[in-house]
Amino acid sequence: MYYKLSNTAERERIEKAFRVSFKYPNLYRPEVVINGLTESILPVITSTEPEAVSPAIWGLLPEHFRDDWQHFQNLTNTLNIDERNALPEFWYTEALKKRRCLILVTGFFTTYIKNGTTYPYYVSLKSGDPFFLAGIYNILEDGFISCALLIGKANTYIQRFQNVVDSMPIVVPKSSSGFWLNEDMSFEDIKTFLAKPRKSRLRANPIAKEFFNQNISYDSMLEPYDYEDLPIDE
Repeated sequence: MYYKLSNTAERERIEKAFRVSFKYPNLYRPEVVINGLTESILPVITSTEPEAVSPAIWGLLPEHFRDDWQHFQNLTNTLNIDERNALPEFWYTEALKKRRCLILVTGFFTTYIKNGTTYPYYVSLKSGDPFFLAGIYNILEDGFISCALLIGKANTYIQRFQNVVDSMPIVVPKSSSGFWLNEDMSFEDIKTFLAKPRKSRLRANPIAKEFFNQNISYDSMLEPYDYEDLPIDE
């Protein structure tokens, strides 16, 4: 679950909204659908460079991992990591303690099953603005950043539009971004923050089922699609 994200915001909009600069502005491209299963790049703000947006490989790799990305993802999928499973002895817990990041998106996706048929939903802010999702990262020996999306228990709003899993990406409001990137936070404070995420004004709408096709993405894919008797955001 949560192998796809969306970020349709233009670079200038992100820089103005969050007062940051892109380290490699010419490499950034808005994407209607970012498919993590194909070794994609996400724009992130790291705790070590809180005023810069850096490109990061989606799928956390160990710091000294020497093999290729696909090989590790075949062993253990690290596109998303459930914060409820983060224990002190796990290999990625050190990143949670010391290397946290903000993943820039304009939306994520959920799935609803009814009468044996699956339907995709697109979830964004009601304002349509870009926002942050909680993440962790490692820096590889070649200098590349790899990251994982953190997920937690689905709130009551998301549960209306998702009945496949009980999790959701953890939204970090702009007002809490500095707190999340603070390198002096204790592990207990981090876990408390993740377990009780701040409320955000979200909007969910069903979209066309072409979304489930791994190779299709078009500009109007995120527009509401009219299905009969599906939950809608009123």
